[in-house]
Amino acid sequence: MEAGRIGVLRLNSFSQGEAADARARLQDLIKQGAQKIVVDLRGTAGGSIDEAVAVANLFIKDGMIAQTSGREGKSLKTFTADPKAVIFSGPVVGLIDSGTAGAAEVVASALLERNRGQVVGEKSFGAGAEQQLFTLRGGDGLLLTTVKWASASGKPFLGEDRSHSGVAPSVEVKRPELADAIDPEDLTGNDDDQAAKPGQPGDKPQVAPEPTAPKPSVEDIQMKKALELLRENKALPLQRAA
Repeated sequence: MEAGRIGVLRLNSFSQGEAADARARLQDLIKQGAQKIVVDLRGTAGGSIDEAVAVANLFIKDGMIAQTSGREGKSLKTFTADPKAVIFSGPVVGLIDSGTAGAAEVVASALLERNRGQVVGEKSFGAGAEQQLFTLRGGDGLLLTTVKWASASGKPFLGEDRSHSGVAPSVEVKRPELADAIDPEDLTGNDDDQAAKPGQPGDKPQVAPEPTAPKPSVEDIQMKKALELLRENKALPLQRAA
């Protein structure tokens, strides 16, 4: 819970059973007094489209949530909201980043296209497809994408290239670099890491490094923006001209 009766629902996975867990956690936030919700989808990839639709349905009471498409963009299956499944009708804001992919993009796109709430952050990765492996003579194989996941409007998350993939946020907020690049040689377990080797004759004793002050925590500017929109009652995206 955040100030202003705002609950934060963090989705780490969309594997089987996660939608039911998300429902229970959302109900708990409502019992605690949440009147507005942030749905954090950052860094969440993989999972089932059915689970993602069930999560989106917690906030969307009617209409199409997502669909799948085949060759030449032909619609194969549509997923429609069940009015009995919705449990929260208050303001909602989604959070996405470049690590948001697949099932998480179903939820983000549904919030946007159904005009249910703003989506804050960075453009998502762009994934969500079903593939089939065809075995060839000689032991080789051919892996073909047979189905693509798409938003309610029919836009597939996995496009022809990066510029045509993913879900674009309605409010773009890019995070600064959170940490310096890690040198693989510094990781324990590396064969060349002296810390992982037994002592050798002639080795000089290792001197413990001087303790350093911890780095200040980096402000989560994306979450800050999401909370700001909810507190200022700007959760709904602007209506696009027909």
